[in-house]
Amino acid sequence: MVYYVDDMILEVVATLFSGSSNDILVCKDRRSPVGARYTLLVIRDKTLVKTFISITEGKGKSSFFLKSFARNDELIYCFQYQEERRFSAFARGQMQSPAKGGEICARLVMECASSSFPSPLLYLILTQDNVHITRDNRIYFTPVFDLSQLDPEKTEADCTIRCAEIILELLEGGSAKQAGSCELIRKKCRSNSYTSFPELYRDIRLTAMPMEKLSIRQRLSALWRRKKDSLFNFLLVLCSIAVIIAFIMLISQIIFGDIPLLRLFENCFDYIGTEQLK
Repeated sequence: MVYYVDDMILEVVATLFSGSSNDILVCKDRRSPVGARYTLLVIRDKTLVKTFISITEGKGKSSFFLKSFARNDELIYCFQYQEERRFSAFARGQMQSPAKGGEICARLVMECASSSFPSPLLYLILTQDNVHITRDNRIYFTPVFDLSQLDPEKTEADCTIRCAEIILELLEGGSAKQAGSCELIRKKCRSNSYTSFPELYRDIRLTAMPMEKLSIRQRLSALWRRKKDSLFNFLLVLCSIAVIIAFIMLISQIIFGDIPLLRLFENCFDYIGTEQLK
């Protein structure tokens, strides 16, 4: 199947999801010299089309997709394609320390807070395992939605609670000390107390695990890495000064047959007036 939109010819190369209401397709732009790929959200259900438009346009949030177009009775949204690397599969393995786990959780909350996805769609992302993490712990979302579960009444509060539940699942799978540190988040999830992402972010920082203490060897190694450039520059200056002094002494010896600087190290006080000190 091929879609023609603006200056692109989008050829379907894979189907990520096919449901009763919508499909998720991966397409390659035939006109792209680098073979650019895109993800297409194809909505077939007419009622769902109206709901989706009301969610995305009625609240002024449309920047989460690249472009939209219609084909027959279908409404299609185009997104930049990103390979999947699921948070649920990789995040726990990248928690090299309790402090690193807290940092990953904080990044997830910040990504949710800054996302341009409307709350009903963000809720689907968080509940349908569409959160991903790179090897350097950057968080990103993919629009592989099953829109049959779309609830237009979902709010930021619902998304915040779901995000907090993902964080608890991650931290409680670690050490007992990690699990105990998120008791505050657990209590607020049970009571549905969260209303916004900044609240959750603040609680993550409050319960964050302290950085692990480094050994003396690790501290010295870190100090050397931080200071080695400055030390090299200092030694370079000293060597330059030594070379200049040696050159001046050499010229002095050649011209005058003497090096005045060396007189400073000679005993010049054998006689004071008529008195001999020795």
